[in-house]
Amino acid sequence: MKMKLLLLLIFLTGAVTMNAQTYTISKTVDIFGDTIETYKDKRGNKLAAITHSTDIFGNKIKNMTGPNGERIQSLKTSTDIFGDKTVSVYDEKGQSKVTIKTSTDIFGDQTKRITGANGELIRSVKKSTDIFGDETIAINDGNGRLKLAVKTSTDIFGDETKHITGANREKAGSIKKSTDIFGNKIVLILDANGKRTMSIKTSNDIFGDETKDITGPGGERIGSIRKSKDIFGDETITIRNSSGQTTAAIKTTTDIFGNEKKNIVGKNGKQLASIKKVNDIFGNSVTSVDHEEDAESLDLFMKLLLEPGDY
Repeated sequence: MKMKLLLLLIFLTGAVTMNAQTYTISKTVDIFGDTIETYKDKRGNKLAAITHSTDIFGNKIKNMTGPNGERIQSLKTSTDIFGDKTVSVYDEKGQSKVTIKTSTDIFGDQTKRITGANGELIRSVKKSTDIFGDETIAINDGNGRLKLAVKTSTDIFGDETKHITGANREKAGSIKKSTDIFGNKIVLILDANGKRTMSIKTSNDIFGDETKDITGPGGERIGSIRKSKDIFGDETITIRNSSGQTTAAIKTTTDIFGNEKKNIVGKNGKQLASIKKVNDIFGNSVTSVDHEEDAESLDLFMKLLLEPGDY
């Protein structure tokens, strides 16, 4: 659910008009132990449903259906006797679309093999660790040719660097994570020539509030994200632009019953959306989403909402 709300927030930032809409997401558990998420519009009409279940073999099943119960897509996650995990994606007719199998060899190296409807290899991703503890992720195409590699190493100061190389092992860029003497965390993004393209500095003040300052190649300010809590424990995330002006703010509050509400406001203080989650004593929940957007953006939002994140 956290990922779905994150997608919602991304959706809201680019698709706001004067047409207010309300949507609800209800989460219930039936007598078989299956969890059902139902998405409805402001009139209570069903838009889609996702059912999470487990079969007698312990396989995890996710079925996505439309307004009339028609199948949209289904996923099956299984683990064999060797501990290898397989995620199979099926279309509305129950035919295989994509299969992702994750296996680990005797050296602890992990490989993900992505195959198509006919079993053809589309891509593979291998994660390995060398004798120095450095981790390498290599992405190969269907013919086994290297497309991209990311090597992560840690120096004696504990600073971490990710080196990104291309198909011909040419340097594509790097990302360095370090901590200064004040405990501030710094992420430095460099291009193929080692030149700085962006920096993200995360610091905490004496009140425990966290600020991420984002700067460009020359140290110029791009923006900032501040996360703070008031005396009631309510959290506010404030997003500011390069001029220090607030472009959006997200405030999360929790009432005495444990129900959570998020209010999202724009740069002029106008409310863009509110998201409220109510839990009952049986473990069921209803999430109400009240926001402003157009029909075309809603269609895109629903597609994002129903995209599987099980891979």
